[in-house]
Amino acid sequence: MRARRELLTVLMGAALVGSGCLGAVPFQPRAYDDAVRVESLSVDFHADGSGVLDVGLQVKNPSSDAATLTSVDFELWVDGRRVAAGQQHVDAALPPDGNAPLRVLFPLAAERVTAVTGDAAVPVRVRGGVVLRFGRTERRAPFRVQGSQKLTHVPPLDSAGD
Repeated sequence: MRARRELLTVLMGAALVGSGCLGAVPFQPRAYDDAVRVESLSVDFHADGSGVLDVGLQVKNPSSDAATLTSVDFELWVDGRRVAAGQQHVDAALPPDGNAPLRVLFPLAAERVTAVTGDAAVPVRVRGGVVLRFGRTERRAPFRVQGSQKLTHVPPLDSAGD
């Protein structure tokens, strides 16, 4: 009876441990920090306040388990001020230890914009993350990119930020 109870305890423990390990990457605690690389970035605001953030990503699955990409979130900073944030749901399969390109277009809207004068590029920064789902387990792989872009219109940068 005691041996049976011990075996049952071991089996239940193994089931709990095994179900919680999906998406785990042994001996690489920061594997998801390097799982997303920004390949391209484009920001554009129009005179009517509409715009688009176009982000091209390369997403790597560092796990030996198949994953599903479920969402991408972002924060957009222009000239040191946060001007937009959002999330978009996606549905893409990612094989074990595989990688895939992912292009996400985020619509942007501003109550008003101002025209950019001169030829100087404006500092732009984007940070966000891609959520990889392994069964019921989700892991977020962050990304960041910054640079400068020539913009024709921007939300007013003279007011206080978020």
